Amino acid sequence: MVNGVPEIVLLPGLDGTGDLFDRLAERLAPELAVKVVRYPQDPSLGYAGYAEIVRKEIGSRNVYLLGESFSGPVAIRVATQLRRQVKGIVLAATFVKNPWPSWFIRHAARVDPQSTPANIRDAILMGPFGDPELAGKVDQIVRSLSRPVRAARLRAIAGVDVRDDFARLSCPILVLHGRGDWLVRKSAMQRAVSERGRARMIIIPGAHMLLQTRPAEAAAEIIHFTRSTAEAHYEA
Repeated sequence: MVNGVPEIVLLPGLDGTGDLFDRLAERLAPELAVKVVRYPQDPSLGYAGYAEIVRKEIGSRNVYLLGESFSGPVAIRVATQLRRQVKGIVLAATFVKNPWPSWFIRHAARVDPQSTPANIRDAILMGPFGDPELAGKVDQIVRSLSRPVRAARLRAIAGVDVRDDFARLSCPILVLHGRGDWLVRKSAMQRAVSERGRARMIIIPGAHMLLQTRPAEAAAEIIHFTRSTAEAHYEA
């Protein structure tokens, strides 16, 4: 709680900057106090290192936790480690196991991201829901992200598997995914949710950058989730 308002901690995608949360954060306030975590550009970090950064950021506070794309496994690990401190977890456009064959992801780690034409990149990330402002911000981030850091994060994805941690989560779970997200296909998360049970998955028309291109819809689901879990806790 921050000034009597539940707090949600947002963990960023592969870029690690947190700069792409602006539209979502604006719509979450004032219902929720929003804290955006920003990762250092340190190629020595893996998923364990990012989880440690998030745990230190949370400290002893009770929070909701959102992991987007790359950070889904971070959020899952932190939630299993902090247990009751995490009141609920939101997993957006993400995965519990590497979403592509490991060899393909490791190959992608060696490719210069600026070699991909911007129009193709934007179509993959945003589908028909993008706009010039967002495209410009993505272009700026791609240019500024250290290639060794990007490669290290992709290699981390290639080896990640938090299915057991996901199965052990004791907090409420909301999964958000874009219907047209082919970068991280929804079928794997649907399977994980089905096998686990006791989790809600919402499919929203959109591509991979769901929180940026459909922020109003995503924020509405997140606010409803936090309200319903808080009410359930109060009634219990």
